[in-house]
Parts: sequence; structure tokens; C-alpha cells
Amino acid sequence: MNGLPPLCWVETDCAALEHNAKVLIRESRRSGRTPRTCVMVKGNAYGHGRVLAARAFVRAGVDWLGVADVFEAIALREAGVEAPLYNVVLTPPEHVAAAVATDLRMVTADVASIAAAGAAARAQGRPARLHLKLETGTHRQGVGEAELLALAARCLDEEGVVLEGIASHYADIEDTTDHAFATAQRTAFDHGVAALRSLLAARDRDPSALIAHTSNSAALLLWPDHGADLVRFGIAAYGLWPSKETFLSAQQLGRRPIALRPSLCWKTRVAQVKDVPVGADVGYGRTFRTLRPTRLGVLPMGYADGYDRGLSSRGQVLVGGRRAPVVGRVAMNLTTVDLTDAGPVQRGDEVVVLGRQGEEAITAESMAAALGTIHYEVTTRIAERLPRIAVETGG
Repeated sequence: MNGLPPLCWVETDCAALEHNAKVLIRESRRSGRTPRTCVMVKGNAYGHGRVLAARAFVRAGVDWLGVADVFEAIALREAGVEAPLYNVVLTPPEHVAAAVATDLRMVTADVASIAAAGAAARAQGRPARLHLKLETGTHRQGVGEAELLALAARCLDEEGVVLEGIASHYADIEDTTDHAFATAQRTAFDHGVAALRSLLAARDRDPSALIAHTSNSAALLLWPDHGADLVRFGIAAYGLWPSKETFLSAQQLGRRPIALRPSLCWKTRVAQVKDVPVGADVGYGRTFRTLRPTRLGVLPMGYADGYDRGLSSRGQVLVGGRRAPVVGRVAMNLTTVDLTDAGPVQRGDEVVVLGRQGEEAITAESMAAALGTIHYEVTTRIAERLPRIAVETGG
């Protein structure tokens, strides 16, 4: 920004993103099928930077990109990303015209959105591509099979609307090694797909043109041979396993090891170094008091940047390849760390907040464990205003 070096930034290894995408594309084709692939770049590409991630995935051969609203789609189009875009969240009727204008494929589950899509398609002279969401057990966005068939009939009657696909989503596949519920969802989905294809055939439409999709990263890693027309995946494309349960389940199923490469490194620099005596209080609320002569480092980042306040006196960073604990409360724009055991450190030295430095690493999984949450949240909550810088490590 204006040529000034950032105080806090994210480096995204685009070579790692391409590697992960290629590995997952190969997995999707293990059965001999060649389904389309759709990688999620919603949530600012899980914190990695939507535009640079989108470009890396397209270079790797991914077919579609997944977003969560029309605003994300517009940002990608304005950046010159031309790949097909699919919105995984229901598009409200008032956003449908903008979605059609960006050629955004939309998941839908109501008549109002279908009518809005038809009106927008006719006004703009371009198709509105819709995917119906079948409820199979998550009880969020979808509808039951009977209602879905009624909505499908409405789509077929609405001039300008293309009923392109049918989708669902797993409710309990990452958090367990017992996949009975997910298997039941898959069975329900297959039944719904068959019913919809029968309706299409009865209406003289090509049932084979329907795109059926219900996978996520965990489903792809566990059941790569499950037939699908489109394979969706997210967290794995960024080099992170969906969960330890997914990793264990894959081993139990005899899946070959998948070499995923984490691609994010969150960095800042030491803004100030200061020596304080025994008994010095640090930060708001005086929640930390030194027990020895201590060398403190002040970092120009805090919870406004996405570094969770829950890491107060619990988190760690890397300085000079060594771990330095967070001391005191994480503030909005400042965080204090103990540099006493970190070796010689001076103002301006690079600090790794999340990622690898030398032989040490702060992982998204370990940070999530300290916070009692999931690694999805850790990376996605890194403030969007922080610069995302594309790097190519090749490692």
C-alpha cells in the first residue's frame, strides 16, 4: 500500500496450492471417471486470498470455483477470473439479477428465487443456471425430495432457467470415524438424484446432463471412487486435513497416503524490544506478571487482524526459529511476547504467527486446539485487509 511495507501480512505458497489441487483431482479420478472439480475459494479462500488462490487452482486444472455470495463472485470477475463460479449458499431473490450477470451458478430451494432467476435471464438474454438443494440430514438449506421435484418442475417451466444440477451436503463426516449417518445421507441423495432424472426423462429432457454433487474434502478423501458428476472440496486444497478423524478413517480404509502441503504463512515484525524487571505487569488487566528479568517483544497485530484474544498468555509465535510465548492479553492491534529465551532479537525481525520458520512450525491445528475451535476458523478469520502475497517455495 503506497509502497510502505506491511505491519502484518500473509504469504500464500501458490505452488503448494497447485500441488494439493492436482493431488485431489487425481483422487477424484481413481474410479476411472472424470468428474468436474470445484474447489472452494469462499471466505477469502479460507484466509489464503481469493484471487491468488483462484488463479493457482485454475492453473492446476480445477474446473469450477466455489463462493458463498455474489459479492465474492463479483470480486473474482473484476480480477479477471473467468472460471465457472458456483455459489454454495442460497442466493436471495434480490441478488439473483447480479448473480446472473456474473454467470454465477446458484443453489436454490424456493420458488421466489426461481422466478427471479427466470426474470433476470430473460432481461439479460443469458441463462440462469440453478442447482437444487436436496435435504438429506443437515437441515439447513435444502428441501425434501417431494418438494425438490416440484421445484424442478417449476425450473423446467421457467423460460431462461437451466436446471443444471442437484446438490446436498454431509452433516457428520469429519467429526467421527463412524460414517453410518453419512452413508445414509449418500443413499438418500442417490435416491433423490434418480427421482429427478426420472422427472427429466418424463419431460423430454436429457437426464444425463444433470450434474449431481454432494462431496466435500472428507468425502473425497474417504470415498474417491463414489460416482459423482462434480466433486467439491475445500480445506484439503489448502494443505490441511479436514480433521484427525478423517485422517484416521482414511488409514482404516486402507487409503494410500495423500501428500498435502500447507500453503499459508502469517507474518509480522517485532515493533519494539524492551527489558523489564521481575514483577512487571504486562498488558490490559495486568493478567501477566514477570517472574524473572524478561525481554519483551511488542508485535503490531492483535484481534483486529484475526489473532484471537483467546490466545492471551496461551499462544506462541516463532522468532529466529524459536518459540516465543504470548504474555498478557492480546489487544486490538498489539500483542506482547516473551523473547527472553528466543536468542538475539531486534526491532524489525520477522515473526511467524502461523506457519513454519526454520525447523519449528505453528500449525493451524495447534492454534485451533488452544482456542477450542477448528482450523477452518483459524485461517478464515485472518483479517481480509491484510495483504496476501503469493510466493512459490517449491518445497
